[in-house]
Amino acid sequence: MNANLIHAIVSYADRYRTENLTEDPRHLATDWWQAFVFFLGRACYQGRVDVVSDRVYDSALQVLAPLFSGKQRDLNYESQKREKWNVRTRLAEKIGKGKVGKSRDVEMIISALKFLDSLDNRNIVSYSVAKITKGDLTRHYAELQRSETIDGITQVGPKVAALYLRDVVSLFDLTDFVDNSSAFCLQPIDTWVQKVAERLGVVPKNALKLTTQHAIVKMCEKHEISALRFNQGAWYTGNHAFDLFLELLSNCKRGEAAHSSH
Repeated sequence: MNANLIHAIVSYADRYRTENLTEDPRHLATDWWQAFVFFLGRACYQGRVDVVSDRVYDSALQVLAPLFSGKQRDLNYESQKREKWNVRTRLAEKIGKGKVGKSRDVEMIISALKFLDSLDNRNIVSYSVAKITKGDLTRHYAELQRSETIDGITQVGPKVAALYLRDVVSLFDLTDFVDNSSAFCLQPIDTWVQKVAERLGVVPKNALKLTTQHAIVKMCEKHEISALRFNQGAWYTGNHAFDLFLELLSNCKRGEAAHSSH
């Protein structure tokens, strides 16, 4: 396994953070609406092309922001609870079959809003930070997901839960609270990360995603690098492969020009 290549991939985690983690942690920790927007910015990405997920996310905010971004947010939240979440109707006018996304996206949003009701100050990010700092990452990772035994959030599975928690840990600098046994919870495995892991020989082709999660953590432990940063860098590398190729080509041409001038 090429250690230099692994470190090069990890280096792209800095670009991921600069371009995708622009939120102010202080605002997320104190403003439950901004925290919810942060969560939706991960939960709306359901294994489809980004342009569709972007439109689902934007459509959701168009409906929800007038209710929850202003001073009446808490009153409006309580009103929605009493009215059985009739905001679902307005969401369905923008999201679903024949519009953008799918009807399950609407159910995910409503389910996530309901999830907030059991949290202090309705703040999902501050709740996650508290769970992680208490050493409860693995259980928290599980409780976010809807399964036969856990009443989590609709349409939130291992990838979405890991994506959200990875970015929380990164943004709040909580890596000291993550041990190797729970580090797999910060490994969202999408197409890009899976392909990078396969090409590096971390896992065989078509390995189960859970296998890939644990294999990446084990590989990073061996090379004494951050598994979280490797994941961010692997996604960035795969998602921007063509752009990075053009950048490399441009750098090579500049190098050739400089060499020929001497």
